[in-house]
Amino acid sequence: MGTEKDSRKSGRRYTSFELQGVSAHKQKSFWLTILGTVLVVRGGMFLLNPQLATLECDRLQSLGMCKLVVSSLRGETVTPFPLDRLEKADVQKHGKSSQLVLLTSDGKLYFPINNGFSFTDDKASQINAFVQDSEAKSLKLEQDNRWFVYPLGASLIVLGIFSLGLNLKGLLNRSARRTKL
Repeated sequence: MGTEKDSRKSGRRYTSFELQGVSAHKQKSFWLTILGTVLVVRGGMFLLNPQLATLECDRLQSLGMCKLVVSSLRGETVTPFPLDRLEKADVQKHGKSSQLVLLTSDGKLYFPINNGFSFTDDKASQINAFVQDSEAKSLKLEQDNRWFVYPLGASLIVLGIFSLGLNLKGLLNRSARRTKL
């Protein structure tokens, strides 16, 4: 109740985003730190997630084989499997992003979530056509998001570092002003 009276006297209303009892420049500093940290972390997540996936299948041998290769800055994962276990390809939607999923008799194999502008529906159609056409000898397709995701991740990190740098500069300037007084 006292806080409500005090805010009426000062003509100021507190919002749910304000930290009561903390000065405005400290609040601004707090939120800039949060923003900068979130941007750096999100940019790092973009850079570390797998961004290149390649599916290769061939019927040239007596036993047809496929392999799904997923590459990122962290390394490469290769998943080989017999072609006769590949049943079909499907696309799962995740908001504006999509994900190509290979349905096998043993379960599902997932391509990375497509954050770029690759056409996952077209790729699923290509895979399904290959599975149904026993005359087709080989299939190779890629989903490459690096040209989109790496610049985006780097930009987010740069913006986050810039935000944190401005915040640090402001804190140092305020601290220097206080020591002169």
